[in-house]
Amino acid sequence: MASTDHVEIDLELVDELIRREEQALADKQPRSIAHQKEASHRLPGGVSSSWQTAPPHPIYVSHGKGSKVWDLDGNEFVDYHNGYGVMIVGHAHPKIVEAVQRRVELGTHFAQPTEDALVVAENLAERTGLPFWRFGNSGTEATLDASRLMRAATGRDMLLKCEGIYHGHHDALMVSVYPSPDRWGPHERPNSVAQTPGLPQSYVELTRVVPFNDPEGVKRIFEEFPDQIAGMIIEPCMTNLGVTLPEPGYLASIKETCHANGAFLAFDEVKTGAAIAWGGAIEAFGVTPDLVCFAKAIGGGLPCGAIGGVEEIMNLVERGKVDQVGTFNGNPLTLAASRAALTEILTKDAY
Repeated sequence: MASTDHVEIDLELVDELIRREEQALADKQPRSIAHQKEASHRLPGGVSSSWQTAPPHPIYVSHGKGSKVWDLDGNEFVDYHNGYGVMIVGHAHPKIVEAVQRRVELGTHFAQPTEDALVVAENLAERTGLPFWRFGNSGTEATLDASRLMRAATGRDMLLKCEGIYHGHHDALMVSVYPSPDRWGPHERPNSVAQTPGLPQSYVELTRVVPFNDPEGVKRIFEEFPDQIAGMIIEPCMTNLGVTLPEPGYLASIKETCHANGAFLAFDEVKTGAAIAWGGAIEAFGVTPDLVCFAKAIGGGLPCGAIGGVEEIMNLVERGKVDQVGTFNGNPLTLAASRAALTEILTKDAY
């Protein structure tokens, strides 16, 4: 077929196929449909997160084991959703179950450090080459910490990100994730567009946007805002458009540009960390950033987040210049599951 040829799509047929499939799903899930109506009396949309629902209705899960999950109606599914990439160890992995059960009997929360924190930090340092680590409870918290640390370390307010990448739901980075065509601006210089109502425009303007895989675009934005950009945060491989790999030399180039302009580079490895390779994207692509954000896979299925960095930046935390705090940071249950996931399951042989 020549490149100029095109295929006519019968949109009416597409609509009909969607209707049939949605009806087939509805016929299999009367309890999920009924539960959504009941749950909506207390939970907006009947769910705990806006991303837990999609047409035609949420699928309420009863339990999971290995690669399978079961809904309220007893239907079995192969879990390709994988909890947004969290459950790469599988559901109810025996080593995770054992670690969490053992920890529950010893206490579930102290807001004081436990020994597992060092074990997990040592493992992450070995995987990434970044020496200092702190823990949180989500990827959002990790990228929030990265944003604050880069700003504190440079005394600058502006951040740089790539269009189309999601970095969590805090105000600093909910910018130009899914902008509409009428607002996204020119390709070579995308507009900064709020992802949701409720973001102060002043915050949005502090986050500038460039295209992914465009090292010259990064240079241009530093030239446009000299001595104003604290750092750039990026997914080393973009995961909101399938999986978009970095072009050879791209990550090294933007790191060089950041450093040449007195700024830092942070990798958002919330999805890739301990997933695409033992050492995540740092190992896979051979570039070590100044900061890296991990979550999802490293927690073995429990809420988790972690940020690792070079001494120059993390020393701000140690000296008390920057607060990196949280009631549940380093929670014993999370770290017990994380220790089991990283040291007993996601070993080098697993990759």
